[in-house]
Amino acid sequence: MKLRPLLSLSVCALSLSLGACTATPADLPEDDEASFSEAEIRLKTDASIKREIAAAAEGAVYVSEGDYPFKAVSASLPDGTRTLTEAIVRDKLAWVVDHDPDTDKPLAGLYGEQRSFAEWRRDYASCDADAYPGPEECARIRAMNDVLAKNLRGIKVFYFGRAGSPGHVDGVAVSILIVGRTPKGNLAGVRTIAIWT
Repeated sequence: MKLRPLLSLSVCALSLSLGACTATPADLPEDDEASFSEAEIRLKTDASIKREIAAAAEGAVYVSEGDYPFKAVSASLPDGTRTLTEAIVRDKLAWVVDHDPDTDKPLAGLYGEQRSFAEWRRDYASCDADAYPGPEECARIRAMNDVLAKNLRGIKVFYFGRAGSPGHVDGVAVSILIVGRTPKGNLAGVRTIAIWT
């Protein structure tokens, strides 16, 4: 059985009548494209942000038919890059994906799909105690999401896999990248793998 991230939205909506969901989609902010403050630009280095993201990702796993950890990723971006696109992510993170023995590759030849960070966060707003991921797994991912939101702007979620079609990724060994811009204008975030069969 294939579990997709958006499936939990339906489960959450259905369980609202039972009081199982604690947050609704309206409770979570949309993707933040705002500029960083001068203080953030001065004080937050890319290295310190990567360390904070790596620490927050420790112990968090993406639950699918094979549970994979989240790992911090980063790359330089051309000056003035405001919006992360699928093409930029493919270019900047191809080495990471192509050198992972557990994932589909090469990244340049995979189907791509983009989702908003707000959608991703809604999927982990609440998890049922009788399901997997459960409250503990959701809490770890929510903590990681909070660190990403605090340190990055314009966060997007990209899926890359061998199966599917343009704009819709499916299959085994799918790379999931949750990335945004640092105050210094570079790319940072996390990566994991989904197994959907």
